[in-house]
Amino acid sequence: MMNRKIRLKSAVSLILVTFLIFLMFSCATVGQKVYHGFIMKGSIIEASNSDVYLCIGSKDGASVGQELDVYKVVRVTRARPTFKRVHSGKIRITEIVDEHFAKATVISGKAEKDDIVELTGR
Repeated sequence: MMNRKIRLKSAVSLILVTFLIFLMFSCATVGQKVYHGFIMKGSIIEASNSDVYLCIGSKDGASVGQELDVYKVVRVTRARPTFKRVHSGKIRITEIVDEHFAKATVISGKAEKDDIVELTGR
């Protein structure tokens, strides 16, 4: 009788641990999809005319047609560096190069090398 209770407790514990591990990994995947669906950041690595290349790709959740805001980082003080982001334009992804990079076109304002791009909300 006692041996049966121990086996039952072990089985229940194993099921709970398995469920918790599954839940932990599925939440990470869901969380990553939610993050990339609503918040995506990167920078412009190359800019020429109205085309720019971004360090955002398919692995980050980028897709053709997404529009991202462009921000220039401006130093505010000279002594102790502090910075602020200034909105400078908007771009639209036209091509996914690979899992790490995408090509985009400037649709308004300016977009230059080293500017930050961000997709927030949809």
